[in-house]
Amino acid sequence: MWRKSVILLWLSMLVACSSIPKDWSGMSSTEIASWKEAGFDSRSAQQWHVAGFDASSAGAWQDAGFKLDDAKAWSKQNFTPVEAKSWRAGGFDLEDAMKNRAKGLTPIVDHELKP
Repeated sequence: MWRKSVILLWLSMLVACSSIPKDWSGMSSTEIASWKEAGFDSRSAQQWHVAGFDASSAGAWQDAGFKLDDAKAWSKQNFTPVEAKSWRAGGFDLEDAMKNRAKGLTPIVDHELKP
């Protein structure tokens, strides 16, 4: 049973990944230029785009040191890239950052982290 579940999970991930275009399909020339200016190739741009990010926000998350999955999780909880970077630099994971933010707390910000 366990093996069947793992195989089904792997196959579903394979199908999901293959549905994201690897070229600039579906993007206007303006969008493509924005993604390229932000430092993305077509494949990574499509991944971020499908996840709901535009070139500017994706670039901000990457500049803050976040990969796509982490950026999705933090942004879903209404953290900006700068806020998320500050919480992480303070040693907080997302769950702890959410709990402490709900209490009205903020992380101690190192002067080097300020934008």
